[in-house]
Amino acid sequence: MFSFSILWLTTLVVVALAYTAWLWKHSDYSAWETILYTPVYVVGRLLWRVSFTNDPPKELQSGGILAANHRSSVDPFFVQLAAKRRVHWMVAREYCEHVLFGKVLRPFMVIPTNRSGLDLKSTKQAIEYAQQGRLVGMFPEGRINITQAPLLPIRGGAAMVAIKTGVPVIPLYIEGSPYGGSVWSPLLMPGRVRITFGTPIFPNNLGNSSSTEESCSLGEGETDSAQRQLHSLILQWGQQVVALSGHRGAFEPQLGAGSRKRKAN
Repeated sequence: MFSFSILWLTTLVVVALAYTAWLWKHSDYSAWETILYTPVYVVGRLLWRVSFTNDPPKELQSGGILAANHRSSVDPFFVQLAAKRRVHWMVAREYCEHVLFGKVLRPFMVIPTNRSGLDLKSTKQAIEYAQQGRLVGMFPEGRINITQAPLLPIRGGAAMVAIKTGVPVIPLYIEGSPYGGSVWSPLLMPGRVRITFGTPIFPNNLGNSSSTEESCSLGEGETDSAQRQLHSLILQWGQQVVALSGHRGAFEPQLGAGSRKRKAN
């Protein structure tokens, strides 16, 4: 029994080292990111048993907004397994400033953001990354959904970045995410996670403004058409994710406070 355990442990180490070398050579991760990401791969496959129900869309190879439902603090790890390239996640600022969690997040070049509503600084950074052909990860619900509803009210940040840059929103549905009531609890919880990619949603590029505030919002100066496009993107994403979840019956995703705009008189 002891010899079998040694053999199993040795096999895991060899596989991890081989994957680390492959990842460093074939991805855009830095050496430090590669080292940090390898345990995610091992834990994802062995503890959380992550699998994918369909092939990722070709849009993952260029700029895009990866927008997923949110049931656990480790959801970004699952999407990262599929992307196989750096994803710049919009992460709640308190996690980024956490004495321990922040040290893990910073090397992955996450984008700190506020939960309370539109964060101009973080949205501007997401726009810049998307324009550079990078992937930006976002959770339109804005927080972990611990309710029985398929989705919480949806915020408009992901749609806004897509509209301002012309990149697609790529929906993902994550099923089976472990969650025990805290940020750290999923790290010790087994699970069977399944990820399904939706159909990329392409906006019409409305162009960019030189003003930071204008670049990160669709305010009164924008046309009714732009307002409708923002809401359309939000609702299309929500409806796709709900459909992928297998939710029965009609469901109209609610818009969060940050997505509601004034209607024309």
